[in-house]
Amino acid sequence: MGMISNKLRNSARGNQCTFQIPGVCNSEPETTVLCHLPSDAKGMGNKSDDFNAAFGCHACHEAIDQHRLSREDELFYSSRAHKRTLAYWVAKGLIIVAGIVPEKPKTRPKKPGNWPTGRKIESRNDLKRKEERA
Repeated sequence: MGMISNKLRNSARGNQCTFQIPGVCNSEPETTVLCHLPSDAKGMGNKSDDFNAAFGCHACHEAIDQHRLSREDELFYSSRAHKRTLAYWVAKGLIIVAGIVPEKPKTRPKKPGNWPTGRKIESRNDLKRKEERA
């Protein structure tokens, strides 16, 4: 077994399938898991490293594992899914790439308010209480 990362494995939960194989994908985020892709480390009883994987729904995972697609299609969908998954991990800060800073969400600058500062604004209730005391 190669490198194991529970954070990478858990990041697949609830995400969209990145394989999105037409006619196969069930598009159900509840069934999405981390699918290990073929590599030098993968073999009988061995899985690839967790970073050599992609998010896949149950149907796409089964199609890739059981080699139901042509070799070219399997390679295309696996490569595309791997690229999408790596981009997600980099954006979320789960994988850090030297020289790449994850984008922070842009926020609007606060506009100065029109309310006067430094004094309390009196409500009708405050004015009524003042009248009752007097």
